[in-house]
Parts: sequence; C-alpha cells; structure tokens
Amino acid sequence: MARSAEDSAGRFRGRPEPIRGEGWVTSCSKLNKGQKEHTRGGPTELSYADLFLTPEPAITHRLQGRAPVAKVFGVPYDATSSYRPGCRFGPNALREAFMKVEVYEPDLGVDAEELPIEDMGNLQGTSTPEEMVDSVSKVVEEVASEGFVPAIIGGEHTLTYGAFSAMPSDCHLLVFDAHLDLRPELYGWRLGHATFLRRLTEKVGFERVIHVGSRSASKDEWSLAKSEGLKMILSREVGRSKYMDEFRYLMTMPSRLYVSLDLDVLDPAYMPGVGNPEPGGISSKELLNMLLALKGMDIVGFDVVELNPMVDPYGTSSATAAKLFSVLLSLVGLTK
Repeated sequence: MARSAEDSAGRFRGRPEPIRGEGWVTSCSKLNKGQKEHTRGGPTELSYADLFLTPEPAITHRLQGRAPVAKVFGVPYDATSSYRPGCRFGPNALREAFMKVEVYEPDLGVDAEELPIEDMGNLQGTSTPEEMVDSVSKVVEEVASEGFVPAIIGGEHTLTYGAFSAMPSDCHLLVFDAHLDLRPELYGWRLGHATFLRRLTEKVGFERVIHVGSRSASKDEWSLAKSEGLKMILSREVGRSKYMDEFRYLMTMPSRLYVSLDLDVLDPAYMPGVGNPEPGGISSKELLNMLLALKGMDIVGFDVVELNPMVDPYGTSSATAAKLFSVLLSLVGLTK
C-alpha cells in the first residue's frame, strides 16, 4: 500500500534556501574551492557542494543529531542523449516517487525512511559533459573524504565517469546496464552516455569493472569487451539456474564497491521510462535478488541513472526507480 501524504510529509519537501549571509554571490560556480566569497558579513569558505549544487525539492530524513550515512544529490543532465531526451527530469521524479513507495526492506531488516541521509540538491546547469563530470567528481571526492557515501540520481549515465574517477584505487565498479557503453564516440561525443565506460576503462582498466545485463552493443564493442576480459553476466544468462552463483562469485572479488544502476538493464515491460529502452532485459525481481545479494558488502558509492519521466505516463518507472534507490540506501545503512 502506498504511503499516505501525511506519512510521507517528513520524507519529501522543498528545501529552504541555506543561510548564506547578505551579499551571497549567485554565480559561485566561477570560484574555486577554498576561494573566499566576500560578503558584508565577512569572508566565507565554499565547499564544492556550495559551488556546484543548488537546493531543490529534497528527500529529507530526521537526522536527530546523527551523522548521515549517505549524501544524496541529483544530476539533471542529458545533453548527449541519442534517442529519447528527458532524463534531466529524472532526479526530481525519483524523489517524488520515493515519497509514495514503501521503503522498508524485510530481507535486510532496514527501513530506508529511518536512515539518516542528507539530500544536498541538484547539480547546477552545465553545458558540456566534461564540465558536468568534473563537477560530479569534485563533489563525490569531497563527500567521500568526509566519510559519507555519495548517492547520485541521474540524469544520463555519463555522470558515472566523474563519480567513479573519484573512488579509491581498490574500489570496483559494478554496472547494471543493457548497453556496454564502450563506443569510441557517438554523434561526435567522445564523452557521453554511450562512451563513458570506454573513457573510464582507458583510465582505470577493465579489471576493476563487472558488467551485468548487457544485450546491446556494436560488433566492435563486443570484440573489445571479450579481448580485454571484461567480467560480464549477459542479460540472456540472468534467470538461468546458476546465474546467482556466478554473480555471488564475482562479488567475492571487490573489497569496496561502487554500484552504477542504469535502469534500462530492466526489460521495457518493467521499465518503459528510460532514455534508451532495449527488449530482452531482466525482470525487476531478478534485479532485486542481485541487489540483495550485495548485503554486507562495503558499498562506498552508487548511482541510479537514465530515468526518463517524460515517457513514463503512469509513473511506474519512477516508482520502480525509487524502490531500487531505497534498497541501495538500505544496503549502505547496514554497513555504515
């Protein structure tokens, strides 16, 4: 049963503007971290969150004096979209759906509503993917250095390049995605939603990546993945009797894990509201089973990307995305 508006009121509301002091500089993105913003109240040191994030309607939990286990922010960006634009509206659509769905996970014994989390708002408008991933990387590095888990809502999958680039060298990337995203470029974009994993593996190597759910790629992408030994569980392999055994085996490799969940890993029957739908996907039950198998792992960051509410007229995709997001939060809450 969906939560009532009264029950949900504590989880979602418009965030008040932070108190900046008189003379707040609105074009703060032009400053560097640590640069002093001079107001009539005196100089104030800005964090990257101050520089790059703008308050938006936010998931709010009562911290009650507790430090947050995760810091959430949205990346409303879809400039490199090649099929159905609209993922830039994903962050707030997921937040709104989060208000409506049940977020207690009995298999984990965790109620995501009771977890102390902080929603920092959305990334400010950026023009190029390079500018966007640079901002994401700086915010993620800052959040992680403070001891918190970055939890990102997309937006297009390109953001993962910036987020994972800020992770420590012993961290592995677990990607759920219908696409390999290993193209050298697409429509002139060297950095975009279809190329981010190519750019990332050029930077960190293939050995730190585990890919689940792929079913769509060019011939060259498949050849590259095989020649480089990319650890994969294909979409058609999910559901077979041994797939969970294989998945659990792969999860014995990382000491720390960053999870990137591209919602198009799900079949369009379960997730129609995405930027690039692909038939032949996995079910929501299969995906939930794999996420629950991460119980006890050290998840140091995650993102949920490619939700497109513009092609989700009944809100089912947003509700599913919110549920998956809550499960990932609960997994983090178990170990933090």
